[in-house]
Amino acid sequence: MPPTHPLELAEILSLVVAYLPLRSLPLCARVSKAWHQTCIPFIWNYIKLDKLDEMPDSTAPIDRHTHLIKKVWVTSLSRKYAALRFSNLDTLEMTITFIEDHHIQFIMGHPTVTRLSLTHFRPDRPSEFWDALLGFHNLRALWMPSAEIFGANFDKFWKLCARLERLDISMDDESDLNVIFPQGELQSLKHLGLKTLGVRKVALLMDFLQRCPSLTSFRWQALRYKGPEFLTRLSVLLEAKQIPCLEHLEVGRARRGVTSEDIVRALQSMPRITTLRISQSACNIDFATLLQPHFSNLRVLELVLTNGVTSRVAQDILSSCPLLEKLIAPHVEADVVTEGKPWVCLGLKVLGLTFRFDPPSTVSALQPLVFDQLSKLTQLEEWRIVGSTSFPATTDLRIKSGLDKLSTLRRLHTVTIHNIVEKMGDEDVDWLLEHWRCLEVFRGRLNNDDTVGRPLREKLQRHGIKEY
Repeated sequence: MPPTHPLELAEILSLVVAYLPLRSLPLCARVSKAWHQTCIPFIWNYIKLDKLDEMPDSTAPIDRHTHLIKKVWVTSLSRKYAALRFSNLDTLEMTITFIEDHHIQFIMGHPTVTRLSLTHFRPDRPSEFWDALLGFHNLRALWMPSAEIFGANFDKFWKLCARLERLDISMDDESDLNVIFPQGELQSLKHLGLKTLGVRKVALLMDFLQRCPSLTSFRWQALRYKGPEFLTRLSVLLEAKQIPCLEHLEVGRARRGVTSEDIVRALQSMPRITTLRISQSACNIDFATLLQPHFSNLRVLELVLTNGVTSRVAQDILSSCPLLEKLIAPHVEADVVTEGKPWVCLGLKVLGLTFRFDPPSTVSALQPLVFDQLSKLTQLEEWRIVGSTSFPATTDLRIKSGLDKLSTLRRLHTVTIHNIVEKMGDEDVDWLLEHWRCLEVFRGRLNNDDTVGRPLREKLQRHGIKEY
């Protein structure tokens, strides 16, 4: 009896298929019955219901695979498609401006969901809807970024939230926080995202945070915040160990009032930091020193700062954070980040870091060194190189400038470029197609000369790559 080929073993084949781009799976499914059985669950794991005029009249293809569909994103939903039911649905995301009755019935028909996102949704609905959600015993995460709680519904809303592990809501500054925030502890809540137009009753919010003893993640954004009181009080809670488990902090951009001192004090009071996202117009902080005690734990770091971070800080982070999976930071000087210790963040999946070559003539000498470091990031899935008019990125994505050094980045599925050397040609795009086979999205101009760039864009599109 001839030995079985490894790719005929289901457990091996499923591991291989998991790394293939979605556009390749229909072809792979035609190889054999074994490949078909392995690929079909990956093909139908996620669907998007969008653009009613482009949706097929018949739902038969979906009907045959409803048991395989675990995630659905809805932006348009006809009554015919609203009648569909997915027995194993885990994640439901609805981005619909005007909610109609058949949309509500579609939601209520999927009590298996564990993650529910209702963007643009106003929950001023009959009690039956909230009663149905209370029957979603597996629900653990709820996103309502435009929610306003009305009438008697807020009692049921917070009763539902008492079972959640994650809650993301938006709240009008005119709301009566004393009514909206529930009494008692939310023992299960680990992740809280709160977006407000302002915080007039900061004390009530602080009281609410104290009643979330398991809180590990907090995201706060106030669009019209006018004073430092919020972060000051948060620091007091952290210093008093009132939020002992907090390790994930996001501070959205406020127009004014949040100072560097507030941020430093809050971070110094957190015993453990794994995720930090800060967006500020002006921020003079030595992040290398501040985060040094957390380098061994840090997994996500996003520093969206107008005045940037120093290149030395970036080098310290790249060479000292072995668990880092996502790094978003302003521009850095290429000659600095290539000096000293080698990068140790070999598990990076998302990198948004603009390398500045000053003067631009140093590209030929320094870019190969940068690409040598980048080539070691074999887990990278998303890469952003975004320059600005003040600090243009002069990275050159061409084979003649060392692009071929990046053939190891086989998992890249999204590349974003802006304000870089946009002079790619046919051979460079052919190289992308050959070596970055998981590439699904390429944002940015390939060539400033549109007579050259247009056919290059069309070539990407013919290979199923979205180009913006």
